[in-house]
Amino acid sequence: MLALVAASPIVVAVALFFARTKATTMATASLATGVLAALFFFPTPLGDLLAAGAMFGPTILEVLLILFAGVLLSRITTETGAMDRISGWLRQSASNQQAGAVLVIFGLVPFAESVTGFGIGVTVGVPLLLQMAHSVKHTAVLSLLGLVAVPWGALGPGSLVAADLAGLTLFDVGVRSALMTLPVVLGAGVVSWLVLRDGSPRPGRLLAHLLGAAVLLNAGILGANLLMGTPPAGIVGSLLVLAVHLLAFRAGGSLVPAGRKVWVALLPYGVLTLGLLAARALTSEMDASLLKRALSSGGVWLVVACLVAQYASASLGGRSGRLRGRALLAYRSWVPVGVATGGFTILGALLAATGMGRELGAALAGIGTGYLVLGPVLNGLAGFISGSNTAANSMLAATQAQAAAAMGSSVLQIVAVSNVTASMATMLSPSRMLLAYEMAIMPVSSAAGALPRPAPPSEREVTAWIAPRLGVLLGIVCTLLGLVTWVIH
Repeated sequence: MLALVAASPIVVAVALFFARTKATTMATASLATGVLAALFFFPTPLGDLLAAGAMFGPTILEVLLILFAGVLLSRITTETGAMDRISGWLRQSASNQQAGAVLVIFGLVPFAESVTGFGIGVTVGVPLLLQMAHSVKHTAVLSLLGLVAVPWGALGPGSLVAADLAGLTLFDVGVRSALMTLPVVLGAGVVSWLVLRDGSPRPGRLLAHLLGAAVLLNAGILGANLLMGTPPAGIVGSLLVLAVHLLAFRAGGSLVPAGRKVWVALLPYGVLTLGLLAARALTSEMDASLLKRALSSGGVWLVVACLVAQYASASLGGRSGRLRGRALLAYRSWVPVGVATGGFTILGALLAATGMGRELGAALAGIGTGYLVLGPVLNGLAGFISGSNTAANSMLAATQAQAAAAMGSSVLQIVAVSNVTASMATMLSPSRMLLAYEMAIMPVSSAAGALPRPAPPSEREVTAWIAPRLGVLLGIVCTLLGLVTWVIH
């Protein structure tokens, strides 16, 4: 009985998703259900609740700051033309269409996603792939396949939430997530090849290029996690892919000189990455404290990057605008994301603090070791529903940890695998597929020219083409990672 009550907030979220309600409604209704369940069935002393608030409060605030600053940075770099400068330079430097596609999938999309999150990588990748003469369907699916670094998206708030709710360190979750991401990037490389092979004169070479870039990205992320910490790992790994490709383009004679404006456009990202690394180095010997957390916070350095982007990128020729106005527009865009993510994160803390997560975890552990295979699939469903690994981990990380502990299995392994599967499932999320489609048809429907453009395919047609390909990939990877977790147990 208590297990059913403990599961009620998650059941409400799933039911509202299939009822096609907004994410903010899902989050607030689920949180309200959790509060009622805690009041009537899981009474908790006020002191314990306050202690939980002190423990999880900084994490929740940091996540919300990261999300807001990510939205603001995306708006500033878009309006000032900084992102157009960077992406245009890379497109012009690509030696051929296939090399350009690989660069976008495993370099530019993961980089943009690691810096700002929210599927922003899709909005960067789609226009480039269209300019490389890929079809709407191919453009949409290839840009979604680039979302392989979501555990480190927006400097990793989802991984941070998972670590805190499960009682683990962010470092351990980041490293194990990187190890478990290898099947994800390899799977994305294979599906990308299946999409691109018909138009490739040398399909075998294309497959080797895709898989090599996938392994390079994963190795870069893993190495950065080990040497620099989790927040900048996605940025560093994707920069490694970009750097290797640029060196290859230079060797082949196709590299276009960057120029001053490109370097100015890159400046905010350089400040963000170097600032995070320097802060981590300077605070590594300090005791854990709010000061250390603030100095090494991705949110704080994202704000610094926003200031740099605002005032250093004014010479790029894009739209001018005051920081206050852009911050207000970013706030309006952030509100639904912040409410949904904040609601699910508070719910996760509530499940952990009141014992609901422990009760549900014990019930799930009753399934036996088979739950080690089912658990990652469950988190994948949460990622698909919410379109966010942060929200998915907020709902289920504490429960996954309790279930693993009850079975005597590795809490780190199931939490990391669940983090990866929830992140991967955001590729298939309806909101992400809609974003990719809308971005892909925008240039087609608005382009002007002497030659008429064919009418773009419908949303239903594109979704029906994408969903089976990503769905099969997700199913295979979730099952494989679940089996790995079972074998480790």
